[in-house]
Amino acid sequence: MMTRPASSTLVVLALLSFSSAFADLRMRTYGSKPYVEFIPAVVSGTADAPERYRVLLPFTIAGLSNGVGLSLANAWHLVRFISFVAAYVLMFAYLRRWFSETASLFGTTLVAATLPLTFTNSWAHPDHIAELALFTAGCAAIAANRVWALAAILAVATLNRETAIFLVPLYLVTASSVRERLIAAGLLAAEWAGIFVALRVWRGFVGYDYFQAQRNLQFLKLLPSAYDPYYRIYAYFAIVLFGGLLLVAAGASGPRPLFISRALLVVPLFCVVAFSISSIIESRIFTPLYPLIMPAVMFGCRAFDNDGRYRSHAGENRE
Repeated sequence: MMTRPASSTLVVLALLSFSSAFADLRMRTYGSKPYVEFIPAVVSGTADAPERYRVLLPFTIAGLSNGVGLSLANAWHLVRFISFVAAYVLMFAYLRRWFSETASLFGTTLVAATLPLTFTNSWAHPDHIAELALFTAGCAAIAANRVWALAAILAVATLNRETAIFLVPLYLVTASSVRERLIAAGLLAAEWAGIFVALRVWRGFVGYDYFQAQRNLQFLKLLPSAYDPYYRIYAYFAIVLFGGLLLVAAGASGPRPLFISRALLVVPLFCVVAFSISSIIESRIFTPLYPLIMPAVMFGCRAFDNDGRYRSHAGENRE
């Protein structure tokens, strides 16, 4: 059972959250767009697809604003900060399943240090950091084999962003016996599909340009020369970030828990889907790769306990 983190760890997590929230705020060209235009459009049902179906954070922020009398701007900044806190605390707790407190804090700090490479949009999407928090929570529930907790997290995460569906194949492939989880995985997939369809019935179905592969190939040739040089290479940010992390993970030696090894199997599936139907210059779309990759990265960094081994839990499967 994980012990309570030291107060110094909590202070560091708070500092990481504040720093990330500040960097996020200052790096955006149109920092006020989320609360001036986007959130009101989602709540009123006039936002473009697929953003109009990502209702969790816009409705939460608007509800907080109306409920306690905050301006929409202040509610936005508060919830954004809370989202960073939740993301880093959950990442730390997730890594603590296998690693010491020091190692887990190191891994969380590595996430915070590299996350700005996903801040390529000119304005911050409300679902972005919440996605990191919710997907990490889902991964933690799967690692602990808590299917009811996973079902609840999947429901909330699907209201935030469609990529919650990747928790289903993760649940399936990380089982010691895939056959034992087939029925539960099918029910989880049906839950996701039901919410997916219900959102489109509720908010009104609007089509959009689903297939982005050809456009993404063009992005890999760099954006036009009129763009700032920094902007021209946006398509490579996710490749550099997660490619580098995967190289570190590949350098690990010795036995690893089954979950950590199998979680990497979902990475190619996620990347193929993202490249096919999402714009890769918006590197935030790859954020769920963090909880899939980071446990393996920790082995590659040799970020183990003092005795050189990871923290093993009773019944933990190993390769």
